[in-house]
Amino acid sequence: MERNLNLFFCLIFLLICSISAQSQVNKVEVIKNSFGNFELQRNGKPYYIKGAGAKDHFDLLVKSGANSIRIWSTNNKELLDSAYNHNLTVTLGLHVRPERSGMDYDDEYAVKGQIEYLKNEVLKYKDHPALLVWGIGNEVDLRYSNFKVWETIEILAKFIKEVDPNHPTMTVIAGVDPSKAYYIKKYCPSVDILGLNVYGSIENAGANLRKFNWDKPYIISEWGVNGPFEAKKTSWKAKVEPPNGIKADQRLRRYKELIEKDKERCLGSYCFLWGQKQESTATWHGMFLNNGNPTEAVDVMQYCWTGKWPQSRAPSIKDISLENLGWKKEHILNPSKQANLRIEYLKYNNHKLVFEYQLFPEAFSDKIGGDIQKSPDPIKFEIVKQSDNELTFISPKKKGAYRIFACVKNEKGQSSVANIPFLVK
Repeated sequence: MERNLNLFFCLIFLLICSISAQSQVNKVEVIKNSFGNFELQRNGKPYYIKGAGAKDHFDLLVKSGANSIRIWSTNNKELLDSAYNHNLTVTLGLHVRPERSGMDYDDEYAVKGQIEYLKNEVLKYKDHPALLVWGIGNEVDLRYSNFKVWETIEILAKFIKEVDPNHPTMTVIAGVDPSKAYYIKKYCPSVDILGLNVYGSIENAGANLRKFNWDKPYIISEWGVNGPFEAKKTSWKAKVEPPNGIKADQRLRRYKELIEKDKERCLGSYCFLWGQKQESTATWHGMFLNNGNPTEAVDVMQYCWTGKWPQSRAPSIKDISLENLGWKKEHILNPSKQANLRIEYLKYNNHKLVFEYQLFPEAFSDKIGGDIQKSPDPIKFEIVKQSDNELTFISPKKKGAYRIFACVKNEKGQSSVANIPFLVK
């Protein structure tokens, strides 16, 4: 009996400890340090964000040296709990509907309804121990014409100041221009941090913020390779995607030379995307493939965050050509004719590699700003001959736009991909 009572009290004690840990509110604030630089502090200690836009693969994220994730809405509490269990903090998005989705910021009832809903979300999550920063809206400035959206951003930021003194406020914009910096500075004084989703425009983002008189800190809330919206197009409007190896080099340079070096105002960053999504192609932004395999972009981020490359590295495709024309050129094939695809890659320390090829119809899309796109289904095609880095195949019989993908992976599944769009006419 006594043993059972002791066990009972031990369980109660553990439950109380668990509830206490879950209810712990962490104090996060922006200060200016002794060097005069903006600094994010968490519980009084410097906290530089080494983060990713992520919803899964948290074990590998932590192993790679990250300390934070960014999520775009409050519709999945399990993500915050999982982040907390992995010792990751969260920049939590409040989904302010963009005008391009049909939201009318002249409709006072729609505006008020959205604000009241998001205020309740703030109250629901403000004491979550994983919470780091509030992200109020994401790219509401894309294709917008009604500047009243900034009134909504300010109302929410001001409300957060009133009910949650422990977490800074941020709003996230697409790129940097003088009008956005002006409107946010003038109409959103309760916003502490500017979040920048910058791809090609990351090259001058820090300089432009200073030029446009933004005098608060910023976080690079999304960054990576140049986006499809910045890519060169073929004459049939297919977007040209660089090989993974080229994109990995671009990620590495941008982190070391642009993000990490701005110690005066940049509080850290969230790379995009620690996962996979269709955005013009299935491989453009994702650092994983749709089968869950990591690419060399994951290796690059480990090096950026820790200064060390992983022991097992993904192979890396540096070049791809079709009919002896490189990936930057246009490729036009005759129907039902033999064609040759070739890749050049770095093997690193891998002993055995597997090579795979897939053919898809071109996925034309005019979606922007992370709007959902549908992935096309692969097409069966005839392979004539295949070696380590070359493929001879028969072009499709049906005229139209296509894209052929090459993938090389090691025994652990670490992968690299490249593709070429081509036209059959």
